[in-house]
Amino acid sequence: MPTILLYSVLSILLITTLLLVVRTIIFQWSMGSVQKIEGVPVDEKQVARNLATAIRCQTAPLDDQGTPDPEAFQQLHRMLEETYPLVHQKFRREIINGYSLLYIWQGSRADLEPVMLMAHQDVVSADPTEWTYPPFEGVIADGFIWGRGTLDIKNQLIGMMEAAEILLQQGFRPERTILFGLGHDEETGGVNGCKVLGEEFKKRGIHLAGIVDEGGGITAGLAEGVRGQVALIGVSEKGYLTVEFTVHDRPGHSSTPPPQTSIGILARALARLETHPMPIYLSRLRPLYHGIGRAAPLHIQVAFANIWLFGPLLKRWLASNPEMNASIRTTTALTIVNGGVEDNTIPAEAKAIVNFRLLPGDSIADVLWHIKKVVKDDRVKFKPVEGK
Repeated sequence: MPTILLYSVLSILLITTLLLVVRTIIFQWSMGSVQKIEGVPVDEKQVARNLATAIRCQTAPLDDQGTPDPEAFQQLHRMLEETYPLVHQKFRREIINGYSLLYIWQGSRADLEPVMLMAHQDVVSADPTEWTYPPFEGVIADGFIWGRGTLDIKNQLIGMMEAAEILLQQGFRPERTILFGLGHDEETGGVNGCKVLGEEFKKRGIHLAGIVDEGGGITAGLAEGVRGQVALIGVSEKGYLTVEFTVHDRPGHSSTPPPQTSIGILARALARLETHPMPIYLSRLRPLYHGIGRAAPLHIQVAFANIWLFGPLLKRWLASNPEMNASIRTTTALTIVNGGVEDNTIPAEAKAIVNFRLLPGDSIADVLWHIKKVVKDDRVKFKPVEGK
């Protein structure tokens, strides 16, 4: 009997090992080969100076409604005209709704649908006391360009312009028409910029073959376990949902408190939400590590080729990294709590705001059902915040 048991265990181990090896080999074979592409020579210092100049155009909104500063946008528009003369000679430029820009690079083939490259001109406001260098001076120091917009996303705007200017100098003309769409109020919703541009396309009957917009970048350390720099291409975007939580209970005095207060009831609900996050979907990261290919260590390739076996280990490993955790689940962030105004008075009402970033595939209904299932307290009322 022990011999039969031993053979059974060895057989299971052998079959499992063979399955792991075969699935890993298939995973690796399907990766395909990667060819090195030579970069285009550019004057890096001049490009840095051009981006720094764009940073000095303080295109932050004047208020919470996203009211643009006319002088700042005019300054940026002049800067683009002066810095990229060939773009402004060869492209057709249109100003949309006062501040957004549409550039049209006419292709040689009218039968091909156009593509659009996008970036936004506006940036978020900045508190100078929180910066190493002033946020709108475009200081170049310590190997970096410092300023609001260097990453979000005047770097992309300037990159597009630099590439187009170089290609025009070389006499290049695309077959497919290329559009540059540069909105002016993305940080406050895009309703007066990108939305208007989209409506204009609809009126003109323009259908795009594709869009390249704000997304990932060339980073190191963002793909867990992978050494060196990786260029991540985003093909989808997480959804955005803000939920308001409210608890109404009897007010009172701190000298004779009830067993539970409105704040305590709410705090318990919030704690349960934080300790019971939305489920993990490892399948969402499999294409990433498949695309990275052999840049990923062998043990990671084996794990992603065999999620059926290593899934629990992968979940624990990836969920411990905030960036990876956000890539495999809808995240829950407790951001605002309000309740009470006096230290000796028990408030009748306590409120909280929780922000969820929805993984593609999860819906608003999924999140609300998850909240109900986790909180399990009818005294805690919750609803999506309109416009959020």
